[in-house]
Amino acid sequence: MFVLGNRTGCRFITVDAYTNAIPFYEKNGFVLLSSEDTEGPTHLMYFDLMDLVG
Repeated sequence: MFVLGNRTGCRFITVDAYTNAIPFYEKNGFVLLSSEDTEGPTHLMYFDLMDLVG
């Protein structure tokens, strides 16, 4: 969370994506949090909302 003036907001969106859904999230700008996250049925991904600002 960050504060800008009197406004509070969030900077990142995170998802725990199933392996078969990773291409969908990558197509929409999400990035894997760690390249070492290869085990298990899900993988942590994030989207930086500042990318929308410019």
